[in-house]
Amino acid sequence: MAAAAVFSGSTAFAGGSPWLPAPGGGSVNISLVSQNAGDFYLAAEKMPTPGGGATLAQQTVWLDGVYGLSDAVSLDFRVGGARSDFITGEGIPTPRENFTGLADFNAGVVWRVADEVTSGLPSIAFRAGAIFAGDYRTGYINSLGDGGNGVELSAMAGKFVADRVALSGELGYRYRNNGIPSDIFGRFSAGVLLGGGVGLSLNYEAVNASASGLDIGGPGFSPDRFPELQEDIQLLGASVTFPMSERTTIGLSYASVIDGRNTAAARIIGVSFGYSF
Repeated sequence: MAAAAVFSGSTAFAGGSPWLPAPGGGSVNISLVSQNAGDFYLAAEKMPTPGGGATLAQQTVWLDGVYGLSDAVSLDFRVGGARSDFITGEGIPTPRENFTGLADFNAGVVWRVADEVTSGLPSIAFRAGAIFAGDYRTGYINSLGDGGNGVELSAMAGKFVADRVALSGELGYRYRNNGIPSDIFGRFSAGVLLGGGVGLSLNYEAVNASASGLDIGGPGFSPDRFPELQEDIQLLGASVTFPMSERTTIGLSYASVIDGRNTAAARIIGVSFGYSF
């Protein structure tokens, strides 16, 4: 089921997949993702970013891959480097408001318990992942991350509802240390395979942090406590994948934050290059 790779992720949406590569096979993918936001959510209220119409901008280069250990087990990883800017209303970033560093590293193992090809059920799998914080500074509105190590567990399901149409979803729980609120996260994707191997997908993602987190400007908040925010986010976007050869693909994606809490109202554009083996 090589076509499953078209629907298993995009540059804007990262997560596990219920469709595993063949034993001894897999794929690697490198992507450039650019995020920009002129608005943010103060608690649940959307408003212009502070700083005279400032823009939050971040560029990230991701390298991710998956390898099939057996018919039912695969390994995956994701690592990247990022640059973040807080650009003033005059369009000038300052050294104090510019950060670069390694993004959080994520590695996991996926266990598939049902294969739609042999069982008649949807493909069903479970993933356990480890999170290792990157080498960035926290405590700023444009920090590269929250600076916590942790784990995440998720369940995934996917099915080709027609020869060229697939649906997939993931629901999981994420825990990190250093006072970062735990998350419940979910992803859903609907994809179609067109002629010539071109794939289109519509993607939705939501992250709902524990209500024990802080609000920007609320009781107990100070800039050094940015990682402790209750950061909720909903993303909606689409991606398209083009085959370049039997083993290589190029992908384009776009996503936008449609709702959130204590997060940037970002627009996200990505381009990726993939190789399968």
